[in-house]
Amino acid sequence: MFLKWVKIALVILMAAGTTGLMIRYLDMTSGVFSFGINFLLMFWFTVFESQLKPPLDSEYFNAQPFERNGKLYQLFGVEWYRAILVKSGWEKMRQQQTPIRKSLADFRAYERASRVAEAGHIVIGLVVLLITGYVIFAYSFFAARWLIITNIFLNVYPVLLQRYTRPRLQRVIDKMG
Repeated sequence: MFLKWVKIALVILMAAGTTGLMIRYLDMTSGVFSFGINFLLMFWFTVFESQLKPPLDSEYFNAQPFERNGKLYQLFGVEWYRAILVKSGWEKMRQQQTPIRKSLADFRAYERASRVAEAGHIVIGLVVLLITGYVIFAYSFFAARWLIITNIFLNVYPVLLQRYTRPRLQRVIDKMG
């Protein structure tokens, strides 16, 4: 148990260090920084989650009544975003990580992976939001445009997509189990 917490502490320190290096040596108002910080934080969240393996059983992850039919998410263009992921090859990579072979265990693993992805994008989105706030304060709103755009497309839409998909997954799991 102690070794696990040491690993987690090291991951957090290394994430903070590499993020600090990016902030120090890259222009925080650039597109390169915006994409780089998002993908760097995604990497570190993945490492962190693989060490900690949190249960993610909070009520937050359960679908709310207004989410169950998906109409709200369709209004926000989540199906359009999903189509982009499919065309870009991202969905194919996801299927290699968590394949679904119509078994209850596979659907449960995919549902858990959706919780992990959502939690990761929320944490990363909040960190990027803090950085965005700093850039707006120190420079201008216009200077933060890349951070805002990447945060919407790399964090907000993925969270919406997970929230859109999970009720359907849950219905399949309930039918199977």
